[in-house]
Amino acid sequence: MSLLRFLGLGPASASSPNEPESLAELIRQLEGLPPAEARFVAAFAYLLARIAGADLRTHEVERHAITDRLATLAGVDPERAGLLADAALRAAGDHGASDDHLVARTFRDISGAEERLRLIRCLYAVAAADEHVSTREDNEIFEVATAIGVPRQDVLALRSEHRERLGALRALPGER
Repeated sequence: MSLLRFLGLGPASASSPNEPESLAELIRQLEGLPPAEARFVAAFAYLLARIAGADLRTHEVERHAITDRLATLAGVDPERAGLLADAALRAAGDHGASDDHLVARTFRDISGAEERLRLIRCLYAVAAADEHVSTREDNEIFEVATAIGVPRQDVLALRSEHRERLGALRALPGER
């Protein structure tokens, strides 16, 4: 959070004073949406970007997967979804671990059980966009699921939809 915003001198935003800066940055990208909806979409986008960058590289197909999920499931128009995906990837890269838990906790507080399951399904889709869910991505998804309160058995059920792409379950070259 900037000093000016802390003192109440910065521009007004849809974010709360205790919100992580990464989330506030994304909310500003969603000008025109009602504040609660902007916060939800911003947290959703950030968490998708967190998974895309979990293995320390983001493939273009992962960026497209984020854009598609934002357009179809979060109801953001496609052009804005692409801009938001880029902003979320930058925010997750710039703020990283310092904001990861805070954004997940915010998402938990503003979402229902069905929305949380939808997020986990989208996280696996983004991770699998490059045809491989790395162990780091898989572990990161479990961390997000824990932070937002999704039961382990639900995560395992959603994870099984991507079984053939899971790095931990793939056959080694000599086992094929």
